[in-house]
Amino acid sequence: MSCAVMQTDPDPPSADQIKNAFAQVPELTAMDAAILGRNAFGVLAKGFDLAQASAMQAALAAQGVGTEVVEEAALTELPAPRQLTKVEFTPEALRIEDLLGRSFPLEWNNISVIAAGRARLVDFKTEMVERLRAVSEGRHFTMKLVTQAETTEEQNDHWLLEIITGGAALRCRAMADQPEAMLLFQCLGERRGRDPAGNLTLFVQELAKFAPAAVFNHGAFFMRENGDASFSYPSQTAFYREITWLLWMVSSGRVPR
Repeated sequence: MSCAVMQTDPDPPSADQIKNAFAQVPELTAMDAAILGRNAFGVLAKGFDLAQASAMQAALAAQGVGTEVVEEAALTELPAPRQLTKVEFTPEALRIEDLLGRSFPLEWNNISVIAAGRARLVDFKTEMVERLRAVSEGRHFTMKLVTQAETTEEQNDHWLLEIITGGAALRCRAMADQPEAMLLFQCLGERRGRDPAGNLTLFVQELAKFAPAAVFNHGAFFMRENGDASFSYPSQTAFYREITWLLWMVSSGRVPR
């Protein structure tokens, strides 16, 4: 049985509490603990057997951190995302329009989770480059200039937005720092600027005005309350783990904030 260790309080444990807890988990190396701790947002651990999960739960309890061990199969799986391209805020619903001009209303009371924030993602960049290569010509080799595609891996920060309905029946997403997001942010009117973080913050604040049943991840919470977009997730995994945790908190009656 694969288990997850779920945080039960709205406020996350400290980095030291996480580090100390992982040190008590059987068969977990210091490197494993560092990697797992980096992604410990709400879902503090995944892929543990019952003994490991129980050990971590006991270690966190000794530091005053409440958790629950659950089977991973019981957690909500996020559906494939629907890209947000253009929206309109109306009193009844968020009207979402696709690139073909078709629209549908997403009623405000159906929105369960609003998540936003800066997260570190892996990007793949492909460029055409020229390289000298030895080319066989009969018994001889000739050096020739050959053009080929080369792909490199980069880690970059991106601004993410997720809107998820109850039971994760529908998931809409956008990346605020991509060119297509300028179409999405047209709904801000004259307030729309050139700064992706600023546009995303205004967008989240508009969502908050209309979606009374929604819960917010840490990034969206600070945008809503303080206009502060500085909260950052160390990885895309951490960003989405917190969403999974929020959905679990809602389904188990532990609605934060």
